[in-house]
Amino acid sequence: MKLLIAIALALCASLAAAKDGNDPFAVCHQDMERLCKDVKPGEGRIIKCMMDNQAKASPACAALIAKKKEKEKRN
Repeated sequence: MKLLIAIALALCASLAAAKDGNDPFAVCHQDMERLCKDVKPGEGRIIKCMMDNQAKASPACAALIAKKKEKEKRN
């Protein structure tokens, strides 16, 4: 559950950062739109969708998700 919250916060931050061109999570935006376009936002549904579809995500996005998972395991 902590991992979902951490990824959710990271993705929310990335959406805000995207507006100013400073988006470290931009690599996942297209994957989110492609893989989770029919998922209703809220309650971690998009994050869960991205985690469930990590294998279908672009290599850069999948690596980012894996990195976040590993970081969360250490905490």
